[in-house]
Amino acid sequence: MNSDPKRTEGDRFNYNYRINASELSAFIQPRIMYDDLDVFLSGSFTQTGYQRDGLFLNERFENNSLGKSEKKAFTNFAAKTGLLYRFTGRHMVMLNGAYIKKAPALQNSFINPRENNEPVSGLTSETITATTMSYLMSLEKLKARLTGYYTKFEDLTEVNFFYYEGGVGSDFVQEAVTGIDKLHYGGELALEYQISPGVKLSAVAGYGNFSFNDDAHVTINFDTSGRDEEGIHPDGFLALGKSDIKGYKLAAGPQKVYSLGIEYRDPEYWWVRLTGNFLGANYIDISTITRTDSFYLDPGTGESFPGATDEAVARLLKQEKLDDVYLLNLVGGKSWLYKGKYISLFASINNVFDGLFRTGGFEQSRNGNFGQMAQDNLRGTPSFGPKYWYGYGRTYFINLSISL
Repeated sequence: MNSDPKRTEGDRFNYNYRINASELSAFIQPRIMYDDLDVFLSGSFTQTGYQRDGLFLNERFENNSLGKSEKKAFTNFAAKTGLLYRFTGRHMVMLNGAYIKKAPALQNSFINPRENNEPVSGLTSETITATTMSYLMSLEKLKARLTGYYTKFEDLTEVNFFYYEGGVGSDFVQEAVTGIDKLHYGGELALEYQISPGVKLSAVAGYGNFSFNDDAHVTINFDTSGRDEEGIHPDGFLALGKSDIKGYKLAAGPQKVYSLGIEYRDPEYWWVRLTGNFLGANYIDISTITRTDSFYLDPGTGESFPGATDEAVARLLKQEKLDDVYLLNLVGGKSWLYKGKYISLFASINNVFDGLFRTGGFEQSRNGNFGQMAQDNLRGTPSFGPKYWYGYGRTYFINLSISL
């Protein structure tokens, strides 16, 4: 069904398409084992293809909605290596490294596949470089693991959908962000100490730094109104250029984590564990479009807002850090052997003190210019301020199992 205004049962309209994705891959992994050393090396080759097949003629995209799109093909390889060296049976070192080239995700390869065949401009394979090193110790009463890691992501692509009111127009838009680079590095320490046959202490500490490692590039596609404004962006697509996101934190969860627990196991086959947790350095996801030069533009004049100084913009766009979170969890269990049947009871209470906390969030992109965002923020509670996700309050779980 295309432009015929008559609709009957079973007709498809507005959008109707298929996405064809293919992947061919080969993999090899030799492994060498000695008394004190294990080594592996793996490699893979992958060929990936994406193609949209439009089954509906969208009159706003007469030349680019019906039929098959250009096929996007990606040829990639990956290499991984790792070793485990045993100084003794109680002291070991693990080292792993990887260099991976992979195709972008299918959902980030087309601007708006519901309506047209247009691929993301400049679409390229992603690159991941990663290394981890761990030291493991296992003594009679003390077990420990210390890990350091470094992971770099390059040339990532994201496609986002939202309503935008900015310095270059207002409409429902598709935003293509290309050339995204991210960096993760940090360390983790886990300790476990057996105080007595029945009592054990555990401690975990994790510190990470997850941030954007470079600026990215933003292009937007205007759904409707942008195509009617002759001379501005009649084809619907508008390159906004660089988005100044380097150094902003990633919304990848808490970047500081600490946990301390104590566990008791009784000879009568019951046990209980109490764990206190701290979660910190958690940030909301930023808007990339508000960090382009278009944010400074007054849509009424096409010139920069008089008050849009670098300092004023920096205050408006300061990334929000969520409050630190403290959680106490309690778990326990009991088991019985009754007439040859094994009975097990497990129960837990998470967030014992019923704390209210935010787990994440994101900046809205609707207020796409300085004047509009500044005016909205004067309300105290902006109409288009950040959106948040919240963790559960106190929760309970109980499980009873009988093995026949």
